[in-house]
Amino acid sequence: MRRPTSLPQGSGELLAIPSYRRYVASSTLGAFASTVQFLAQGWLLLTIAPGGWALVAFLAVRLGVKSVFALPAGVLADRLPRARLYAWMRVASAAGSAISACALLTPEPLLVALAGAAVAAASHALDLPAHRALQGEVQPEPLLERGLALGTSGHHAASLAAPVVAFPLAASLGAGAPLALSGVVFAIAAVPAFRIVPAATRVARTRAHHDIAAALRFVAGAPIVIALLLAMTLPSVVDKAVAVALPSQAGAEGEGSFGLVLAAPELGGIAVGFVLAALRWQFTPWIPLFSAGAYALTITAASIAAVVIGFELIALALFIGGCAKTTLITSALAGIQRHVPAEMRGRIMTI
Repeated sequence: MRRPTSLPQGSGELLAIPSYRRYVASSTLGAFASTVQFLAQGWLLLTIAPGGWALVAFLAVRLGVKSVFALPAGVLADRLPRARLYAWMRVASAAGSAISACALLTPEPLLVALAGAAVAAASHALDLPAHRALQGEVQPEPLLERGLALGTSGHHAASLAAPVVAFPLAASLGAGAPLALSGVVFAIAAVPAFRIVPAATRVARTRAHHDIAAALRFVAGAPIVIALLLAMTLPSVVDKAVAVALPSQAGAEGEGSFGLVLAAPELGGIAVGFVLAALRWQFTPWIPLFSAGAYALTITAASIAAVVIGFELIALALFIGGCAKTTLITSALAGIQRHVPAEMRGRIMTI
């Protein structure tokens, strides 16, 4: 079969696999819709109840619901067909957007908006472990690392495009417009998801608390899995701090610098994702270790430069940091897929 000439060799080989192609399409569309939905729901709450307290309530609902569903989500991802769970959560996310949009038409807009946020948070929590576990089942095992890298590129592209679309829509047409867009895109993302046929995986049959205990015992006996889980989690904590600190500094330089600071890491993630998808590589521990060091150095350099250097150089450092973070997360996820039995990945991923 001829590979598409406009794509790197590895990417063309991956996209020739129907289940992988459908997974990447659904994943990329879902990432775009999820980011638009999150931004639009926050905007809606500020419109309904100006002031910080409504936004605090929105964040509390999102975090609270996701925390409640975290462990059950991992168990369900190991007990139910993951591709079906993944697909139905896109339908549930579309319902969350629709409920939030209805807040503009009801006498109790705040309660309805928070209900939509709760549905969106529950669907995201239930989707996450199924989504991550499914990543190892939609391409042949030798192509695992390249498949993860190409999927990560799509996620970064979606994250970059979402605010560019959401904010102008909300500013010109109100919060209902991006909410409607996110609902439609979620529904479109469900179509290829329902057609994914992953590799067969043995499902858990024991009681739920036994499933959780077994996962914890497995993690306790596998230090490399603990390290890889931390490697996947810590960059998101750092990113939140950078997202708060650097744009506030960039604001003094104007809108162009603000956009450059926010876009640079995502552009780095897109670039390195395509490179990793084109290379033949497999997980080794030195890859996430080296990437973690590079990420720490570039973020530190960007933070220092925020005070003493122009924002063009900060953007360059953040671009390199985005490359390092994407390599770190992709290789860590590949390591987990290779070190954790397929029937236990949902529970491990939710940790």
